[in-house]
Amino acid sequence: MFGAAWAAVLVRLAGAPPATVAFWRLVFSLLLPTIPALLITGSWRQLLTSRRVEWVWMVVAGACLALHFVTWFASLGYTSVASSTVLLATHPLWVGLLSALFLREPPARLEWIGIAAAVAGAAIVGWGDVRVGSDPFLGDGLALLAALMLAVYVIAGRRVRPRVGLWSYVTVVYAVGAVLTGVLAIASGAELTGYPASTWWIFAALAAGPMLLGHTGFNWALRYVRAYVVSVLQLLEPIGATIIAVLILGRGEVPSANTLVGGVVILVGVWVAIRAAHRRV
Repeated sequence: MFGAAWAAVLVRLAGAPPATVAFWRLVFSLLLPTIPALLITGSWRQLLTSRRVEWVWMVVAGACLALHFVTWFASLGYTSVASSTVLLATHPLWVGLLSALFLREPPARLEWIGIAAAVAGAAIVGWGDVRVGSDPFLGDGLALLAALMLAVYVIAGRRVRPRVGLWSYVTVVYAVGAVLTGVLAIASGAELTGYPASTWWIFAALAAGPMLLGHTGFNWALRYVRAYVVSVLQLLEPIGATIIAVLILGRGEVPSANTLVGGVVILVGVWVAIRAAHRRV
């Protein structure tokens, strides 16, 4: 979560189009350490024996990851970091519903209560910041779409990871995501090159923190715990993201009273959901 919390601020600082940021974030993630780890560990052999259904789910995961990045990064240009990041936090609700439909792992009643409380906290934050940004309603809508794409991405990971190794899985997913974001960048007329050195360092930082520590860590966990448990833990990201945004981006990102209240509700919801999940184990 420490790594993931840096994503929103780094995207803001990059100063590049959303699809370009997503493309280079994934490319750098593949170069170090995903592909080297795949080759060194010999995990590439597993891809040769993977079933068609596993390939389908990996491609779906990669496509959803790409769309998640592009829609979320775009939202940050229209609304505040706090509002965008916390509206993205509605994804545990979608993960809970999709877990029941596709994984036969429905959350228990107390887990649903915790998820609902956390999503309610996200709604409080989003409502409090609707007037922040150049077009907050568009930004919030993009953030919600990003939440749905993230939910499908997490479900796909839970479906495949118990049978496919970490480096095999993330190599395919990140590669599909890189290709799709690259196509979207070119189609939208976004520049892929010509940026200052500081921007390239930010691309590398996005790969090292939010990708390696964040997404790769989440994908590792999906082998051992249910999808909605991983998803609800990600709700801690807005708290870290908001603190980092205030420290680095300045007073314009100071959270409103709604954001503070919503953050407390999110913490309570996460605590209830995780406590209930531990009781089921």
